Amino acid sequence: MSAVTKGNPLVRFLINRFDFLFRFFYCRLKLYRTVDFLMPRLYSSNYESLNSYFDIMAGALEKHGFKIAGKRIMELGPGNSYINAYNLLRSGAREVVLVDKFPRYTETARQKSYIKDEIDYYKSKHRVKNFDYVDEATCCLNPECIAFIAGDLCECDFDGKVDLIYSIAVLHHIKGLDRYIRRMHELLNPGGMMFHVIDLKDKLHFFGNPFLFYKYSDFTWEHFLTDDAVTYTNRVRYGEYREMFAASGFEVVWEDTISHEIPPFRINKKFAGRSDLNIGDARFLLKKK
Repeated sequence: MSAVTKGNPLVRFLINRFDFLFRFFYCRLKLYRTVDFLMPRLYSSNYESLNSYFDIMAGALEKHGFKIAGKRIMELGPGNSYINAYNLLRSGAREVVLVDKFPRYTETARQKSYIKDEIDYYKSKHRVKNFDYVDEATCCLNPECIAFIAGDLCECDFDGKVDLIYSIAVLHHIKGLDRYIRRMHELLNPGGMMFHVIDLKDKLHFFGNPFLFYKYSDFTWEHFLTDDAVTYTNRVRYGEYREMFAASGFEVVWEDTISHEIPPFRINKKFAGRSDLNIGDARFLLKKK
């Protein structure tokens, strides 16, 4: 999103006042294919931002006795970035398995360009000379250390188990989330861990209201204002995540949350009375019981 658009008072007013129309036309008429100046670019991960999460994850894991070296690790929803797979392998992971329902294929010129830019950034940032995780000429992943599964986590076949599952800004895009959390529990070895960064904010939070989607009922939201393939947001709240994790057999061993101000507006009765509505960002480290 351009700084001009983000900071334009008229645009901010129109989006916050007529967000129903914007969401409807954006999702149902597939305007995300042609209009990307009002929302973050779809299908394009920010590898610098993703790279910054690795130290947070690695620090939390180390503090709670988890050693990356020698482990088999799964990332859920990597998008078009492999940067944290590189970080984990560099830290001694045996293998990283990437699972994505909407894969970005390396055959496209756009994705090849992105991968090459990411590799250049990674090598410069970490002063890496020998880079064996990807064939830099073809942009193909090295199957000896990185596996890519293009499919739904709950439907794809998976050989064996893993020691760690992590995701960054993915879980809020999943429909039927409780089923996926149970599936992750099944895939983890005993004592295995999960690390999740969850964005609990409305995708229109750039326009001054991080929780504008509290206005709508589930029926209106699911049928008119979000899109399964690209822009779907489940609106699961912080407390509900904790309940799902506990119900699936996970213990929260570390967490961090960021709260945001809720501007005055009418909230749908679905959310009325909740004490966690101001929590817009959460990070969880969980252990399989």
